Amino acid sequence: MSLVFKRYYDMKPAEYLIQVRIAAAKQALQAGASVFGAAADSGYTNYSSFYAHFRKLSGMPPAKYRQLFAQNISRAVMDTPIGPLRIVASQDAILCVEPANYLEKKAGQAIEQVPADRIIPNDRSGDLVKACMRELKEYFAGQRQRFDLPLSPEGTSFQQKVWQQLQQIPYGETRSYQQLAEMTGDKNASRAIGLANNCNPILILIPCHRVIGADGSLTGYAAGLAAKKLLLDLEKGGTEK
Repeated sequence: MSLVFKRYYDMKPAEYLIQVRIAAAKQALQAGASVFGAAADSGYTNYSSFYAHFRKLSGMPPAKYRQLFAQNISRAVMDTPIGPLRIVASQDAILCVEPANYLEKKAGQAIEQVPADRIIPNDRSGDLVKACMRELKEYFAGQRQRFDLPLSPEGTSFQQKVWQQLQQIPYGETRSYQQLAEMTGDKNASRAIGLANNCNPILILIPCHRVIGADGSLTGYAAGLAAKKLLLDLEKGGTEK
């Protein structure tokens, strides 16, 4: 039976079922369902399998797909001194601030076409995107050191813990990966801390740029090392006024 199926559909029944389930999950995410809700509704009980299948077939994690394609989420690209940044918000919080071309560069190939910017009128999500743009503009002008916006980065519990600690690093100061590991309560987790730091989906507002090497050297940054240096120099200048 499976051979007949493969001859007709050019794939095994299990592969076909995965495609059907991921297609259903995409529809759920577009309708505004949570990632876990979409996984469950499409027949997955193992989230790791859902994540792996979704990423393989769509070229991006399910959380990122939801941010870009959900009908109840606003997004806009803002020009900044470190390049264009894409801002994404739900009705509850800022979900993402990242380089506008980050997906394309990370994938290394063409992925599903990113939809046009859309700020939903008379909607909390649109208001949050506009508020984020305003506060970032003030930040780059040296007029703001703290952000007054609700944040909801999507990640594992460990990543969430690291991102919370990043927000405790004061404006104009830096910490090494070792120091950040000690802040999280595990001084031996420097490598894991570094990986979580690099996965931060909300640049600047969650200041991963304030983490540097133990020798003071700059390390990787989603927007590039030149952007990281610009942000650190901006903040250093702001504290000297």
